[in-house]
Amino acid sequence: MARRLTASGYISGVDDETFGSNEYGNASLVRETILSDSVPQNVLSLECRWGGECRVELTLVAQALDNGDVRVNGNAKLFEGTSESTGDLDGQRDFVVLVPRGKNASHSERVNNDDEGGDYADITVTFNNSIVED
Repeated sequence: MARRLTASGYISGVDDETFGSNEYGNASLVRETILSDSVPQNVLSLECRWGGECRVELTLVAQALDNGDVRVNGNAKLFEGTSESTGDLDGQRDFVVLVPRGKNASHSERVNNDDEGGDYADITVTFNNSIVED
């Protein structure tokens, strides 16, 4: 049976500055996806840029399970370098959220700059798993 997954993501980032004030950024997005079979589907991609040096990319892929639950695999990448478009990956986190049928689920994750330290992004994702009415 098809599932309607509503996914909302919120990112709050901090660019830790040695000299001067820290710089901050945030982004949010809500997406609704119909999961009609057990094939994994991209349900949300969110990017947040701030401080002229930092970027976080959040990707959520969901899969409807036979029992009506939905499994969401999340990946968050923190880049920090000479621009917000840098390819310098400094931190990454993977996570899994199980969203029971007919229920809500939330998850929070911090992605740290594991190479140079200081910079980080806090990510909160919230899901609702409901049945698709004909």
